[in-house]
Amino acid sequence: MIFSKDYVDDQKAYTNSDRLLYIKVLIAGIFLALSIFITLLGYDRIIGVLIIMVGIVWNLFLPLNNYYSLVMSVIMGILYAVVCVSIGLVANAFLYLAYYVPLQYLACKNSGDTFILKKKEFTDKESIFVLGYYILFFIGLYVFSSNLQNTLMCFVDALTATLLAVSALARNVRVGVYYKIRLIALGSSIIMWTLIVSGSVIFVGAWSILLMYIMYACHDVVMFIYEYKDYKKQINEKV
Repeated sequence: MIFSKDYVDDQKAYTNSDRLLYIKVLIAGIFLALSIFITLLGYDRIIGVLIIMVGIVWNLFLPLNNYYSLVMSVIMGILYAVVCVSIGLVANAFLYLAYYVPLQYLACKNSGDTFILKKKEFTDKESIFVLGYYILFFIGLYVFSSNLQNTLMCFVDALTATLLAVSALARNVRVGVYYKIRLIALGSSIIMWTLIVSGSVIFVGAWSILLMYIMYACHDVVMFIYEYKDYKKQINEKV
């Protein structure tokens, strides 16, 4: 791990309960059904359904931090990048192919590090490093995107990709601020894809990707509720 683990105490690691898993599967099933329905109506294509299906499997395997999630990240990266490049969202394509896959590999290597999210925050030095790094990350994505032909919403594309990148880092180093960053990142992505699907042109895969991000937001809200309850329970047991 790059970041310090000095904060670790005797807190039990947060794990998914069976009930939480059932809720996540139910949410995933609803959004997959919506994706199939929209595809049957002619607003999307099969690649959109494939993206949300792989996204569901990846999301369910992610808490386990095993190599199934790495395989899913590769498949998801390729499918998502194909759609994004065809639309002109090169920053998001870069995010899924060149950022998520290596980061997922590191998550697999650190699979034993499953301590509760709420017990760590970035130090001042780490916060400065992360802020500086991702400002440069955003600038690089924006400049690269704006200098290519047939790109769409270069600024928003680079911004959403950067926010998602920060949230992925926060998840993998297990910091408590993850949920705040994650919901901001997902909110910006939902807004961007809503703007895309509301246009006069039908972009292949766009509707399913929008549904996928809404599904992810629902998953994270439910996970936060369960984790917070688990955290409070452990605190009360110590008193």
